[in-house]
Amino acid sequence: MKIEKVAIITGANRGIGREVARSLAAEGYSVILVARKKAPLIELQNELAEFSIQSELIVNDITQFETISKQLDLILKKWGRCDVLVNNSGMFVFGTLGATLENYQQLFDTNLKAQLVFIKTVIPYMKKQGNGYVFNIASMAGKVGYANIGAYTSSKFALVGLTESLHAEHSSKGIKFTAICPAFVATDMTKNGSHFIPQNEMIQTQDISKIIKELLTLSPNAFVKEILIDVTFHNNLISLSKSYELIAP
Repeated sequence: MKIEKVAIITGANRGIGREVARSLAAEGYSVILVARKKAPLIELQNELAEFSIQSELIVNDITQFETISKQLDLILKKWGRCDVLVNNSGMFVFGTLGATLENYQQLFDTNLKAQLVFIKTVIPYMKKQGNGYVFNIASMAGKVGYANIGAYTSSKFALVGLTESLHAEHSSKGIKFTAICPAFVATDMTKNGSHFIPQNEMIQTQDISKIIKELLTLSPNAFVKEILIDVTFHNNLISLSKSYELIAP
C-alpha cells in the first residue's frame, strides 16, 4: 500500500490527541489512532474521512505493552513507514509520599514505559527512512517540582529526560525528538482545576496541535529538544497544590 505520510497518535479519543489527529489528517497524514475506548475512536475516524486519508484504529490499553507493540507493528509493516509519533496518552494522580507504590507503578507504566514501547516500535522504520519525528507530550510538571504531585511529576521528569537522551542518540540519524511541556491545558483532565482557573484561560488543545504542525515544517537541521508553554495562572500553582484535596478526582 502506497502511503506518503504516517502519524501515530495515542490518546486520540479526546483532548489534545483528538485535536492533533484532526490537524495532521488535514495536512495529508494517514493516521493510526490509539485509545482504550472504541466508540470515540470510530467517531473520530468517521470525521477524518473528509480528508481522504487512510486511518487505522488500535483499541487497547497502552500499558498492554507486548500486545500493543504487535498491533502497531502489523499496521506499520502494511503501510511501510512511520513519519510522526505523538505520545499523548497519560494519567494523573495526586500525592508524593501519600501516593502508593501502586500509584507510582501505574504512573510510570502509563507516562513513561508505554511511550518507550511505542518509540521502540517506530524507530526501525524511521531509521530506514532516515527521518522521523517523535513528540512526547510531557508537562510543565516535568520541569518544575510542585508540592503534592510528586508521583506524577517524577514520571514526567523521567519522560523529559528520556526525550533528551533519545535526541542525543538519534539526531545524527535525522530523527527528531521534542518534549512538549505545557502547564494547564483545557482538557477533561483539568476540568477540576477550573475552580482556580477557567478553562478558557488555560492553554487550548489547538495550541498544542499548532506547535506540532509548525515544528514539522522546520528544516532537517533544526532540532527543538523541548518546548515549555506557560499560563498566567502558573504563579499561583503553589496555592493550587496546597488545596489539592478540593479538586482531587
